[in-house]
Amino acid sequence: MSPLCSGETAGHLWPAFAEEQIMAYQAPNGADVAEPHREFLEHDKPHEAPHGEGRDIRRAPTDLSFKLELAYATHRICRVTEDGVCKAWDEVKLRSYNGKLGGPLIEAIPGDTLNIALMNRLPPEPDEHSPHVMHDHPMTEPHGFNTSNLHFHGLHVSPAGNADNVMLEISPGRHFHYEVKIPKDHPAGTYWYHAHKHGSAALHIGSGMAGPLIIRGDIDRVPAIRAAREQIILFQQIPYKLVDDPTMPGHQANMVESYDLFGPTVWPTLGRRFTLNGVVEPTYEMFPGEVQRWRFIHAGLREGLKLRWVRRVGDQEIALPQFQIAHDGITTGRIDTVTETELFPAYRVDVMVRATEPDGRPLKPGTYFLVDNSVTGPAHTLARIVVKGPPRRMFLPRPQELAPLAPFKTIEDDDITGHQEAVFSIDTSVTPPRFLINGKPFDPHHARILSLGAVEEWTVSSLNFNHPFHIHVNPFQLKTDDGKILWKDTLLVPAGKTFKLRTRYERYIGQFMMHCHIVEHGDLGMAELIEVVPDGGEHEHGGAHGGGGSDHPEPHH
Repeated sequence: MSPLCSGETAGHLWPAFAEEQIMAYQAPNGADVAEPHREFLEHDKPHEAPHGEGRDIRRAPTDLSFKLELAYATHRICRVTEDGVCKAWDEVKLRSYNGKLGGPLIEAIPGDTLNIALMNRLPPEPDEHSPHVMHDHPMTEPHGFNTSNLHFHGLHVSPAGNADNVMLEISPGRHFHYEVKIPKDHPAGTYWYHAHKHGSAALHIGSGMAGPLIIRGDIDRVPAIRAAREQIILFQQIPYKLVDDPTMPGHQANMVESYDLFGPTVWPTLGRRFTLNGVVEPTYEMFPGEVQRWRFIHAGLREGLKLRWVRRVGDQEIALPQFQIAHDGITTGRIDTVTETELFPAYRVDVMVRATEPDGRPLKPGTYFLVDNSVTGPAHTLARIVVKGPPRRMFLPRPQELAPLAPFKTIEDDDITGHQEAVFSIDTSVTPPRFLINGKPFDPHHARILSLGAVEEWTVSSLNFNHPFHIHVNPFQLKTDDGKILWKDTLLVPAGKTFKLRTRYERYIGQFMMHCHIVEHGDLGMAELIEVVPDGGEHEHGGAHGGGGSDHPEPHH
């Protein structure tokens, strides 16, 4: 597997529209359950969402309550599979939500308020002599492994107070009540939540502290999408290793307890495999001809995925088409036909898949495969798709149905009111290396000041290595090489390449983060504090070398 830090560039596939309507077939389906039970969540299949009448979301917005209890839990992670059957397991002890490998599915509609109780039941932080506590440069070194918080990745919600505030630190033995108000005009789509406390975020995400967050709305009412069964697939990387258990002196356990596990060559060396909703090489089912909606979420650490679903004929793999309808939770208004979906850390892509031949005939019963086209060996196979049963007649959504659902107006040249720049780099001339944005490491006392209501173009580049650029609160507009418009919140920036991204700072003021989503890089300094202030406030814009800004008090605890 090629790590993002390899310096190799990665191309993107943005093929033309799928204009045809292919018939396929409908199957009954269960639904996932998160806390609490919802009227459109009926059964108990992890991260599998309802279809048809079960997805009726025409209800009034309401308050929803969820509980995330953070504590150590022991999980079984498959180490060896044969023909989709696990032959050997590892017992792995991880910091986990609600005792599960991966957090529960949270579903809402625009206008809902998420009330989330985060209860930190981890042990107290180690004493001052522990290597887990860094005293000289705590903002550029790992620290506070048992202190946490939450980030609602991709949501356009307030970054202040007890909402999507990543400056909060919830220490062991404490609990905190998050109240996240989702705007009534929020785009429906695929989002996720994860731990984001600076200095421990990579270790927490590498322990599985992340879960899917789905906002349902207009796109879910499109008849062909409403009829399709969903698979919500959370890809995670758990780079566990046998170590002395810090919670049980004298004992060893497979754990994630060190940043030595996050280097650019460690994952392939360890021989671990991606889990999908906590399972190595799961099996999904489709009826011949069925259409499904797959919501891909990359909740991993570093490695990219090149996702294909294929039939195997001897030693050959023949790719079947995927029909992309959304990126990072934002409906494109198109249906783009691809044979490969690129997924880098924090990316989400919604695709429609159909169990048919190119001419519309239902696929023959048998086993098909979801694979990572960037690697060989056991890690190449991510999941198995068993096609069986009677044919089901269904349809793909029509482009004209999707076109009105693209939620944002294109930002034109004349709309631009200012410019920003972000240059990622790693200074390898020193030991340890320095992880920088615009030549500076993360400083919690300095923020780049932006003006509410501004419409700005960001020039984003990388001097060395590949880095997924991510900014909170406000998504950005990207124009692809073939002229298509995408809205995203995370974008892989290959070494030596420059992107022009456009964004509006709308509705919310307050502080949030911009950082590399190889989360280890962010924890080690490749992050910057951003603050949006009311228009007309005293501020100056940041520039290529940090620019303007202001001093702020320390993050609140």
